[in-house]
Formats: sequence, structure tokens, C-alpha cells
Amino acid sequence: MSDQAGYLHGYDVYAGRSACAIEIMEADSTKFVHRNSFNIASMSFDPEIIFNNIKKYVPDFQMEYDVDPLRQAIAESWPNSLDDTCAREEWGWKPEYDLDSMTQDMLAKLKERFNK
Repeated sequence: MSDQAGYLHGYDVYAGRSACAIEIMEADSTKFVHRNSFNIASMSFDPEIIFNNIKKYVPDFQMEYDVDPLRQAIAESWPNSLDDTCAREEWGWKPEYDLDSMTQDMLAKLKERFNK
């Protein structure tokens, strides 16, 4: 199930909204083929992939979940992947987070929040 729709870490979403606009304005417009619309993506994962990545840092981590049929139907209606090649090639889009750095950041934020 690794062919899931692209996921962006929250920081990349936030940065994507502001930084992407600035990056597009500052990019070399002679490289633009697509002027109005770009896909941006960072990573794709399913529950098993994120579970295994968390276990690298929290070996005793356990996970249980139930699939919500309504949300699953919505997810299945999405494309299997988002191709952000145009954004990467035309104006240098590059996410700051990959799965591993997102996991580390998420665990650090959770520890900070719940260990106080």
C-alpha cells in the first residue's frame, strides 16, 4: 500500500503556502511551462509504514486502528500519487520533511506536549 496519495508534513504545508508563493515569484520564469498550477508533495505512507518508522525510535510502540469506511472511501477516490516533478524542476520546490524527519519531529512534539 505504499502508493498512497502524497502527504505533506504540517510545516511543509505552512511553509508551502507562504514560501511557495515567494519561491514562484522569485523563480526564473523562463523555466516555467506551467504558469497557474503545481502539485506539491513530500511523502507517501500507509499505517504499516508509519508504524514501522515510529518503532525505530520507540521500540515498544504498538498500534491499533479501525478503518473508517467513509474516510477510506474518500481516500480511495484520490489519485495514487501526486507528481510534483514540475514544481521541483521549474522553481525548485523541495519539501523540508521526509518520513523519517517527520516522525522524529512528531515524536519530539508529542514528548514535549505530554511529558510536562
